[in-house]
Amino acid sequence: MAEEANSSDAVVSRPYRGVSATDRREARRQRLIEAGLELFGTRGIAAVGIVDVCAEAGLTKRYFYENFASIDTLVDAVFEHVTGNIVAAVAPAIAAGGGRDPRPALTVYARALLSDPRVVRFLGIESQSGPLKKHRDEFPTRAVELWFAFAAADDALPPPDEMRLNAYGFIGAAQQIGVAWLDGQLPLTMDQVIDQLVDMFYRISGIAPS
Repeated sequence: MAEEANSSDAVVSRPYRGVSATDRREARRQRLIEAGLELFGTRGIAAVGIVDVCAEAGLTKRYFYENFASIDTLVDAVFEHVTGNIVAAVAPAIAAGGGRDPRPALTVYARALLSDPRVVRFLGIESQSGPLKKHRDEFPTRAVELWFAFAAADDALPPPDEMRLNAYGFIGAAQQIGVAWLDGQLPLTMDQVIDQLVDMFYRISGIAPS
């Protein structure tokens, strides 16, 4: 049953069962984001309405509009949630590799992406059209900037402009490989995919294996 509005919430912001109004609202927002990821990543954004999201989250429409103006703004929030989690997981691995050894970062990235088909569909397929299209280049850009921040300090690397161009090419190719792998077009294990990505990284980036 959908969670109904508590009358005390509508009048004053005070703790309810030991949980503050702010924490309750944030918990509801996260439920809606998780519901959005589930539905967008399985049905597709175009097939999902506000009623569907509320049913999946177990919340009323009042709580949807408490946090989001429309499905499009929920899409934005799901994008930030998904990419933020991936970046947070990959950043330490990129730092550990120093921009030269891609395996730690690629292993984390591949497992974060390929272990959840919803994420692959959301980032790799749904971003080709609809409200997510405007974000299509944001995740590759964020990934490239993150990698470049750790790699640019090494004088032995290729010139910055060349390295940045190669990095964009690699990230785009890696996303498409992820989509093809989950679609069953590549008869490889995840570890084999990672091995291929590492090899491709060295060939595209212009960086010699250490």
